[in-house]
Amino acid sequence: MVPPQPTQGPALRVTVRGSDGLELLPSRLLITQVAPTPAPGLHNDGATARMLAPNVLGITDGAILVTGEGTVPIAAGTYDVTALQGPEYEQVKERVTIRDKDIVPLSVVLQHTVRTDGWLAADMHIHTNQSFDSKLAPAHRVISEVAAGVEVIVPTEHIWHNELQQYIDALGYASRAVSIPGSEYGFQYGHLGVYPVQVDRKDALWGAPKWQEWENWRNLTPELVFPMIHGLPGQPVAIVNHPRLPPDLGYFINIGWPRYPGEPLSTAALFDGLEVLSGYDQMPSSLQPLLRDWFYFLSQGLRTIALGNSDTHRMDWLTSGYPRTWLKLPTDVPQYVLPTDLRSALLDNRAVASNGPWLHMQVDGADVGSTVKPQGGSVQVKITADAAGWIDLSRVQLYHNGSLIKEWSVPSRSHPALVVETQVPVSGDGWLVAMAVGDQPLPTAVIGNVLAGKVRPFALTNAIRIDANGDGRVQPPPLAGDPRPFGLLPETLAEDPLPPRPPVHVPLDCEPDAYLDWLQRNGLAP
Repeated sequence: MVPPQPTQGPALRVTVRGSDGLELLPSRLLITQVAPTPAPGLHNDGATARMLAPNVLGITDGAILVTGEGTVPIAAGTYDVTALQGPEYEQVKERVTIRDKDIVPLSVVLQHTVRTDGWLAADMHIHTNQSFDSKLAPAHRVISEVAAGVEVIVPTEHIWHNELQQYIDALGYASRAVSIPGSEYGFQYGHLGVYPVQVDRKDALWGAPKWQEWENWRNLTPELVFPMIHGLPGQPVAIVNHPRLPPDLGYFINIGWPRYPGEPLSTAALFDGLEVLSGYDQMPSSLQPLLRDWFYFLSQGLRTIALGNSDTHRMDWLTSGYPRTWLKLPTDVPQYVLPTDLRSALLDNRAVASNGPWLHMQVDGADVGSTVKPQGGSVQVKITADAAGWIDLSRVQLYHNGSLIKEWSVPSRSHPALVVETQVPVSGDGWLVAMAVGDQPLPTAVIGNVLAGKVRPFALTNAIRIDANGDGRVQPPPLAGDPRPFGLLPETLAEDPLPPRPPVHVPLDCEPDAYLDWLQRNGLAP
């Protein structure tokens, strides 16, 4: 492939730096024409990306700066240019006018206002052209993830094992990101995130077992496949991906669970977690049933981890890193993270799932995922919540054994936006979870246009468990409440807002266009 040649005018020469040491910052540019200037049309295929110039990757709504600087070839005219990185950074918007043959300079500094020190942002459900339903080059996927502030990149191609470290190294991102090998497996009723795995590119499926071939996995029941995953080299976790995603992608809807409130799920102890936040399934009406599912597992004493992942297949519909999961790992230097570190963090529930806000909780000084033994009849809870200025943050909630016991409004947009401490009486075993919510939708241009204007900022901590008598076993009481981070939704939205599911067929419809087609046919498309 011949590399792009240096650009002549008209063009926009952009430099983006972060406020931490003014280092160059891989970042994204949203470029919008100002009338009467026509749309820039840098790259019109949202399924792919294209190198426009050295270190400049063209996407449908602008460009990505691979290193943080580059010259964007663009027609003469007037444009609004927004420079952005991940949700830990503020955005900068500038209006520029470019005349014929001019190369106009634009230099911006993005303020790193949201501090997540000690935690790394992970996206553990992403696709490249190794998956049959994605056309995106692996290097372009890595660029998009790093430019969104993702530091732990886990590729999950359908059936295949894969890792992207060679692209991270070649792009000079070794200090910014690490790739942990992963996969997305199919089974009789849905899809599973499987990581860490071992990759063997000499193998037919790059290391995945033969029982993951299309003609085989339709017969894999959950009772069979979950233990087989745990028995693979590296002992990967089994995460239920998009558990309630229609038309036939969600395990829970495909088996019709629960048929009545509190119905046990026989396989609940066999999987390790679920995507409570998924790119295709994060509207308030979708989130509340998933939160209810997760609360039920917690009330059963299970260590089921709640994750946020993008499930990105393209550049435009769902963008990299929205949602994501912040992980507490043994190191916050990406290049030192090992596959075993990821596995341990997930099994220990050291995770915060979010599509934008940052949220942290400690109980008696212990971090998310911990188990604490109260020294008296109460525990001390400290919660920190924050968000960049372009992300709404309205309130923070604290749940005890499923019941909402505290709620704080967020009146300030200082950083951090909210730090609160409270005493919570405890009389036995149980668990605590915090949630953060924004009332104004996330910008469509940032998160992608599948659920345009319908996704509200949201974050949750995983549970901190209370072992009242210190016997090493946490046996919570029955579920005491219902998660309502968005308030009481209209009755038509509070339960299942979707038409009855069609019969499950194999292979399952995991193509994004099949999902959008289904939404449009049922009058649910944005």
